[in-house]
Amino acid sequence: MQEFKKKFKQRPVGILTLCILIGFSPLSLAQDATTKKIIEIGTQDPQVMTWLDILTNRFGGRMTGSDNYTHAARWTQSQMQQWGIEANLEEAGQQSLGFNRGPWFGKLVAPVEKPLRFGTPSYTAGTKGVQRGPAVLGPANETEAQARMAEFKGAWVLIAGESRGMGRDGRKEYKPDAVTLKLMEAGALGTLQAGKDPLTLLDAKPTSWDKLPTLPDIKLSAGQYQEIQEQIKKGEKPELEFDIRNWFFPGPVPFHNVVARIQGVEKPDEYVIIGAHLDSFDSATGAVDDGSGMSPTIEAMRLLAKAGAKPKRSIVMLASAGEELGILGAAAYAEKHAKSMDKVVMMLNRDGAPGAISGITVPTAWKAPFERVAKSLQGQSNEFGFEVKTSDYPRVRAEALSGTDASAFSMKGVPTPSAANKTDFVYGRTWHTLLDTYNEVVPYAKAQQHSAIAIALMAYEVANAPENLSREGYYLPSGLYTELVTNQGNVLLELRPELAPANVARLVGQLESNFKPPAFNPGAARPSTPAPPIGQTKMVDGKWIVSLNGKWPDAALNDSVKTTQPSNGHSLAINAQGHLLISAADAILSPEFIVIGKLIAGQDALMKLDAAGELRQIRVIRVGTDAKAFLGEGQQKK
Repeated sequence: MQEFKKKFKQRPVGILTLCILIGFSPLSLAQDATTKKIIEIGTQDPQVMTWLDILTNRFGGRMTGSDNYTHAARWTQSQMQQWGIEANLEEAGQQSLGFNRGPWFGKLVAPVEKPLRFGTPSYTAGTKGVQRGPAVLGPANETEAQARMAEFKGAWVLIAGESRGMGRDGRKEYKPDAVTLKLMEAGALGTLQAGKDPLTLLDAKPTSWDKLPTLPDIKLSAGQYQEIQEQIKKGEKPELEFDIRNWFFPGPVPFHNVVARIQGVEKPDEYVIIGAHLDSFDSATGAVDDGSGMSPTIEAMRLLAKAGAKPKRSIVMLASAGEELGILGAAAYAEKHAKSMDKVVMMLNRDGAPGAISGITVPTAWKAPFERVAKSLQGQSNEFGFEVKTSDYPRVRAEALSGTDASAFSMKGVPTPSAANKTDFVYGRTWHTLLDTYNEVVPYAKAQQHSAIAIALMAYEVANAPENLSREGYYLPSGLYTELVTNQGNVLLELRPELAPANVARLVGQLESNFKPPAFNPGAARPSTPAPPIGQTKMVDGKWIVSLNGKWPDAALNDSVKTTQPSNGHSLAINAQGHLLISAADAILSPEFIVIGKLIAGQDALMKLDAAGELRQIRVIRVGTDAKAFLGEGQQKK
């Protein structure tokens, strides 16, 4: 031993030898140093609000096809390049024409002067300078409009209906109706429609330069609309003045995604994508939707670059165009890079309320790299933290573009885990409204910077993960399923039409006709209490019975079972009254029940259900061509 020590002292010790002796690899040390550097820069030199300030207060609302969007995209590319990151503008599509919004002003001039709270949807007409005129009540129909033509000349016309932000003459295609055409013919100055505060403003895009709108489409705060309406009814003859500077320019107008990339050093053709949408509606400045997602994503790339990150796999940032117009940019990227979609480990999208990423839910096999993120963040922000949860509950692969950019990747089979967001921000207050401005995000600056650090660490750890982050089991395979949403969690069941065709057809037909869940609206206020249950669950003799509220067909089915093939695990059965039963595979069922499928996931939620179990929602999930073609009772082939 003494001889060994003597020789050891006489020889220089290389870093590799030292690492091996103490049990670390050079790579693990480099990774640890990089993560520490990311956190150090992120906490000592936070810049997330700088990027939000530039996006919102220098460029403003970033409507796809506007100069503001074009400038924001070029700046984002340039900023990446300044940090030494490869960045390109990839054309994602073209708009038939362009639109820029200028300032807008308006007031009640008489009987008393008062400023007005209003706005106009994008791609609607502005005024020809300052326009002043009387306010009059609009016609109920074309016949009345024709009879009152002289009254509308040089007037502001109050039209009926409550605005939800869309254009008066259509959103997807500008198409004036008969009443609008009569008002234009009469020489009206524009129309006013009531809207709830804070005003929501979307778009009303014309199809071509030759068919531009000419009649201003003003959405006015409901309280002020009603005040003016009452003045007219009392014979007070209110007078209004507006100056609205909306401009068009001829197309086609190309728009681009910004694609930035930190090259992987070992597996450059494998990717981790982080993304957010760069575009916004332009009634405000797009600070929350989605400046609050884009700015921490930009900041995450800066942290990676400044920390000298050299990941095994490539890290790509997608700043997408056209999300608000139908997820155009993300879809274009997924199609352009379709051949490499199977090489994308995950796509982490940031689109929602400003706040702190406080954790993530991933498959069990993915736990290790995210636990390393949690460990790196430990002690950095006790206020927010980072909790890693695991769930092997299969996800439903998106069948169409919807919601946000992640759907474009889900359609291609790319895993799209969603990070938890710790915030008290009321998203519906700013969602596509006049209030979507920088000051709304300022109280969440610290949380936003935490999110930037978390995004950088997640991208880096996944890009470096030695673990096999397989997609297997992430999405549901082809088949026909039903999902129970209960007060204890979700339960997923596979339907097997070959076991009892008529019974499965009846169940699918009834669920899709009478129990279809409501469409999700991200801008709607969240209910303070859950909706009333649509059914109940209870355990009877070790089996779970699910009963739906509502009438079930009286006619009983005499369904001949085509196969006696047993199902593994828990089986799903149904009786003539439409009650569902879930039991163990070897359980003895009463003659009234017939097996129609099996349990796929959610056994933990099932075990928590007792006599007080509530069914909140139930839906049918169709995956694949055969499942989509399956006809439920009463359904017709499309």
